[in-house]
Amino acid sequence: DLPLFDKVIRKLTLEDPNLHFTINRETGEYLLSGMGELHLEITAYRMQEAGLKVKMSKPIVMYRETISRSYRGPPIMGKSPNKHNRLWVTIEKLPEEVIEAIRTGKISEMQKRDERQKILMKEFGWPAEDARNVIAIEGTNILVNRIKGRQFVEEVIDHIKSGFRDAVNSCVLAKEPAYGLKVNLEDVLIHEDPVHRGPAQILPMTWRPIWGCFLLCEPKLLEPILSFECKVPSDFVSQVIAIVQKRRGKLLDISSEEDMMVVKAEIPVAESFGLADELRSSTQGRAFWATQFSRWAPVPESMQMDIIRQIRERKGLSPTPPRAEEFYDQE
Repeated sequence: DLPLFDKVIRKLTLEDPNLHFTINRETGEYLLSGMGELHLEITAYRMQEAGLKVKMSKPIVMYRETISRSYRGPPIMGKSPNKHNRLWVTIEKLPEEVIEAIRTGKISEMQKRDERQKILMKEFGWPAEDARNVIAIEGTNILVNRIKGRQFVEEVIDHIKSGFRDAVNSCVLAKEPAYGLKVNLEDVLIHEDPVHRGPAQILPMTWRPIWGCFLLCEPKLLEPILSFECKVPSDFVSQVIAIVQKRRGKLLDISSEEDMMVVKAEIPVAESFGLADELRSSTQGRAFWATQFSRWAPVPESMQMDIIRQIRERKGLSPTPPRAEEFYDQE
């Protein structure tokens, strides 16, 4: 019953801004994103109450893809499928303070160019040319146009922006969004005939060298981390600590508050499923806790390839990520 489904989803996402709903065009899956396992369970119950029959898969953790270092070397070239157009790019790793400025809206694609340039130069030490020539921001990723003195750039720049957005929204390790990339357009050669420079040519010419360059920068997967705070009688503190440590958690602080102990920690979202039931049973229902998103952190190296393989297989991709050489072209 798609009309009812559409109506219920619209109502729920309007009432609860922490719910996000997307459709995966490749798999046909309907993806509901929320603040945690309990949040999604309650939402599923509300959908059933509204008359929908809901079959839910196990919760999926959303990851991010980033680089360990900025690219060092000559710009990476991509050719259009017809070989008539060429684009050269480099990639840098954005500092966390710039990423935070994007997240909070201090820097955005919609603000006036002069205002954004001033912030990037004065607060983050960007060169004037780069700060002035930011042409797109997607997620926590920035596109900078360093191209000078080339013909027909204006005719294809919107296609290049679209190719950039495609590249960072579904990156190359596991088709998860990219995080904290500064993509620099270094040079371009565009065919004079409009027939040879349409989106079918320019989009692949853009995302291919971005992915190739990304794979040369020691890419890694980031996982979401929850901040966890639990108030519990002192008799049960050791049980709470054991639960945190068993789930790859990191203890931050233990303090007393009146007749209760307060445990503060961080726990990876991937290890948080079933946390509520385990806390209740281990503390006889006397623990009070809250979790919220804290930050993105690198997946432990020993686990990275396994997780990438699992994500890729779930998405119907080959288990091993491609190599950089598959994406960039030689002269």
